[in-house]
Amino acid sequence: MSIKRRPLQVLRVFISHICRLYEIINIAESNYVVNSCFKMSTVEDKASTTSERLREEYRKHVKSQISLDLVDTISTLEQHQQQLLELCDQIKLAKKQVTDSASNTKATINAVFESFLISVTDKVNDRCQKLIEEVDKVQEEALDPLDLCERMLEAKVQEAAERVEQGKRLQKHGGVLAKDTVIRFQEEAGAMTSLPEVPALCAVPSVSVEFPSDPTLLEGLHDLLENAGRVSRMGPVQITNIVEKPGALLVSWEEVDEDVSDDGLEFSLQCSAAGETDQQAASFKTKYKGPDYSYLLRDMYAGESYFLRVASKREGAASLGPWSLVQTAKTTIPHFRWQQKVNSGWSIADEGRLASKVNSDLEVLHSDGPLLVSGSSVLFKVACGGVGCSDEGLGLCSKPLSGPEQLLVPGTLFLNTQGCVFLDGVSRVTWLPAIQEGAQVSFAVEKVSSTKLRVYIECQEKQVTYEWGVPDVLSGLYFVASFGEPRWRISVH
Repeated sequence: MSIKRRPLQVLRVFISHICRLYEIINIAESNYVVNSCFKMSTVEDKASTTSERLREEYRKHVKSQISLDLVDTISTLEQHQQQLLELCDQIKLAKKQVTDSASNTKATINAVFESFLISVTDKVNDRCQKLIEEVDKVQEEALDPLDLCERMLEAKVQEAAERVEQGKRLQKHGGVLAKDTVIRFQEEAGAMTSLPEVPALCAVPSVSVEFPSDPTLLEGLHDLLENAGRVSRMGPVQITNIVEKPGALLVSWEEVDEDVSDDGLEFSLQCSAAGETDQQAASFKTKYKGPDYSYLLRDMYAGESYFLRVASKREGAASLGPWSLVQTAKTTIPHFRWQQKVNSGWSIADEGRLASKVNSDLEVLHSDGPLLVSGSSVLFKVACGGVGCSDEGLGLCSKPLSGPEQLLVPGTLFLNTQGCVFLDGVSRVTWLPAIQEGAQVSFAVEKVSSTKLRVYIECQEKQVTYEWGVPDVLSGLYFVASFGEPRWRISVH
């Protein structure tokens, strides 16, 4: 059964439902606003926290970067400071070089001119003494006869005075004297009337000395003094390059004085003993004299320092000119040496340089590795030798040889004791002097291409040149010696 409601009641219920719905909507809106505000606040809080964190990280990054930049800047400044200090030290060394060289040069000038003054004074005094001695001699030779004549005249005067007194006495007693006494007095007095011969003034020496009336003597002395000595800002010849070689130093020099011609110059290269530390007290020895502008100093100890200097002398000059600046140099490349093997027919000495044959077995002796590289040379000195056969001699090879028979195969360059050259086993037309006792043989190599070398062979001042194809130029070459007679002694440099 359905319930019927009245319209007013229905309206009231409807209005009540609408009001309830409105309240629900308002509550929902309120909750939404609150939730939205809460969410926005949370987002803003999160955003604020993130921003603060980012700002903090940025501050830390900036601070770290600034710190790193400061470290780099300080390091750069320290390097700059160190470079400045090194330049200061260089300036001090430069000033010391100037003051020391000037002081030494002044001392040299004073010593030379003091010696000159002493020598001139001695010569002047000696000449003066010789002239005086000549005057004394002339005076003595002239006065001796005059003194004799003077003594004779004085005796005559004395005798005449005595006769005069005698006559005066006779005159006082004239009345009592006998006539013969007076006559005798008169005769004696008459005999005294002759006068001795006395030389005229024009006949006796009038000593004098003659000096040149013109100023030639003084002018010559003045010219000599004006041209004595020549001050140079730097020695006219200086060492310009030093290249390390195996147990050696290749020293080059050149003239730096543009006012001096290089015609007729002879150079002198000196080297100190190994390991000396004071160049002022160093004991220099002459290693080279000649016209060349470079020289290879051999037999240098690897790792040891040497002092080097060079000077020049013009043709006809009595002495060398000023020395160059002293250079300090050393080679770090060990010297050439022979390979030392147990039970070998060779005895090795002098730190590997000297090889002596000890038996009669023909045996090839190798260098201690492929030591000869492009741009270097090796020198053999035959300290002692024998007759020599065609299969004995010196050479180069690209790899070790198992025996003497391989000296005439590709990859070898062999000079036998008779002077014949074999390149890759093929004999060449030009012969060199025979290898014998006292001979010196050198092999110099230079790179032509990646597979070719130019080899210079010199024996007893005669030289030949060959182009030699070698598989690997950069790996170096072995130098070898092949001898059988036990008299052979070969040193390598």
